[in-house]
Amino acid sequence: IKLKIMFRICHTQKLSYRKFCTLVTNNNVSLFQIPVNLGQPLLGPDKAPGLLLEHGLIDILKSNNWNVKEMPVIDSNGIIYENPNTTLHAKNCDEVGQICERAYNAIYPEAITNNFILILGGDHCIPIGTIPAIQQARKSVGVVWVDAHGDINTPEESISGNMHGMPVSFLLGLVDAHTFPSMKWFKPCLKPEDIVYIGLRDLDKAEKILIKKLGIKAFTMRDVDKYGIGRIMEECNDYLDKKQHIHLSYDIDCIDPFFAPSTGTAVRGGLTFREGNYICEEIFSTGKLSSMELVEVNPNLHETVDQKRTIEMANTLISSALGQEILDRNNHVFKDN
Repeated sequence: IKLKIMFRICHTQKLSYRKFCTLVTNNNVSLFQIPVNLGQPLLGPDKAPGLLLEHGLIDILKSNNWNVKEMPVIDSNGIIYENPNTTLHAKNCDEVGQICERAYNAIYPEAITNNFILILGGDHCIPIGTIPAIQQARKSVGVVWVDAHGDINTPEESISGNMHGMPVSFLLGLVDAHTFPSMKWFKPCLKPEDIVYIGLRDLDKAEKILIKKLGIKAFTMRDVDKYGIGRIMEECNDYLDKKQHIHLSYDIDCIDPFFAPSTGTAVRGGLTFREGNYICEEIFSTGKLSSMELVEVNPNLHETVDQKRTIEMANTLISSALGQEILDRNNHVFKDN
């Protein structure tokens, strides 16, 4: 117990040296909705962006002094998951390629401004379009991938063929995207050292091999249990210290289903309410967080009370990432000597 108390004191003292700001100095948020289900087999993620807004997200952002610029919705024009047979073993790859190209073309012009880019999914196939746009516009971008899963399966190794489990492999260039329908526009944009995983707890065998082989910085739930989320975030922020920007790709299934049950690939043993929010708070505190996507909320699952709990969890995470504070950060209990 004494060791834990000492760690908390030391950690708090270190925090007081940090800048609590963001590179986005104009207080503008460009808000994108990408309501798609195409990367996985369940209907419902397409409803999430609208419900997040209905539950007060814009008011939450405004209360944190953000001006919200709502962008046109990037939808799939009624395309649904049809589970087609394909030799590429990447279901709906044609449709996913089209929607991700639309996302790229819509987000890039906003990313070259100084606005914060906030993206509401939808499932986790959308980074195939969102992250290339942000990386192309802002260059030196580190990606914090908060997820129960690695999402680094290649089509050849994927068990399900669902593309929400493949975006990292595309972004790293592990897949020849140009052999896929509607992916001629795509260019890999990340290197292994650009990525930090947090919250992993459900990895396929091939993903474990790839993450280790590529040397990607990865913190599993065992690491969170052993070291605490405070130390994990210190390591994460130090690792990305030379990056000019940070993009946060946040899958709601990283949160334990007790706190966020309405998601399609829930796995027990996840982050707590506070651990999930602390990640967002600490990345914001670096002053480098300039874009975020929140994905995989599925309001069709565990409707009514549990649905509301998940939506409120998602809005709280977004709020924390954009500067919501429990108390003014200058008001620390522990003072520097």
